[in-house]
Amino acid sequence: MITRNNRMGFTLIELMIVVAIISIISAFAYPSYRENIRRGNRADVRALMLENAQFMERFFTENNSYLQTAGAAPTPPVLPNTVSPRGATGTRVNYNIAFRAVPARTATTFAIEAVPVNGMASDACATLTYNHLGQRGTEGTLTGGMTTDTCWSK
Repeated sequence: MITRNNRMGFTLIELMIVVAIISIISAFAYPSYRENIRRGNRADVRALMLENAQFMERFFTENNSYLQTAGAAPTPPVLPNTVSPRGATGTRVNYNIAFRAVPARTATTFAIEAVPVNGMASDACATLTYNHLGQRGTEGTLTGGMTTDTCWSK
């Protein structure tokens, strides 16, 4: 009689131990991964907002006003970047970028805001703002221990 003592493969217990280890590692890694993605999205929208502000400053230099005077009523020029990431559509949009309604735009002032949507709607930094004086701000309730300074630096 020939007996086979060395078996090939894994036992169910060994596989369950591996699954448990992977689950524990994932429980710690996934939240960190999501936060890094959010930080990257915030960095992207901050860059686009600053590009818009530079556009507005160039417009002011050329026209001596932040408003266009063509037509019946003065209107602001169209911002070059209105969504983040640049050119995204539908559910891929993380932020909508536009002029703020309050304070009202004038020939010598402007304010831009980035409102989080879709996957970023619950972001700890809420709405990011930037105005003609270079003041960086936030609008809404900041969560997770975030401040305006940390929102603009992380």
